[in-house]
Amino acid sequence: MDKKSKWLSKVAEQHNEWIKIVKSFGEKHYYEDIVQEMYLVIYKYSSEDKIIKNGVVSRGYIFFTLRSVYFQYYNSKKKINKVSINNDEFYIQIPDNNKMDEQIAFNKICNLIDAEIENWDWYNRKLFKIYRDSGLSIRGIAAETKISWVSIFNSLKNMKTRIKKEYQDDWDNYKDNNYESIN
Repeated sequence: MDKKSKWLSKVAEQHNEWIKIVKSFGEKHYYEDIVQEMYLVIYKYSSEDKIIKNGVVSRGYIFFTLRSVYFQYYNSKKKINKVSINNDEFYIQIPDNNKMDEQIAFNKICNLIDAEIENWDWYNRKLFKIYRDSGLSIRGIAAETKISWVSIFNSLKNMKTRIKKEYQDDWDNYKDNNYESIN
């Protein structure tokens, strides 16, 4: 088993959790397909250090990747046209040429944000990663760390504002499908 397969199998250990996440988006039929597509996307476009932090799979990273794959699927469902051949109607799906561009752009934004977080001081970096990757609420983090929830809330608010200020233009370009303008 190669190195990529090992960390991918660690991600797959939480397969049922990923299914629950996709179902929470409102998907009732193709949740399994979306999770399988997510495995392909992270295998092709990501690396172990982005997904596994201190031996734990980053729920935040997987959540955003699942959401991106789900939206790609959802948007592609809307692009179905009817074509009439000999008075019989057939449905064809128009391929979305931006799917891979969109995923690459999304991963580029994630990498930019990760690089920014690595430049923060130890406390802010650690606190933000715990919040992003653990799935704990602010009160849950406060209970685990014995830091007041008000302090955690204010710190996270400042960190989110900092990220938003720095990467809002890139995020807007991503939402507008202007992928080549992402720094």
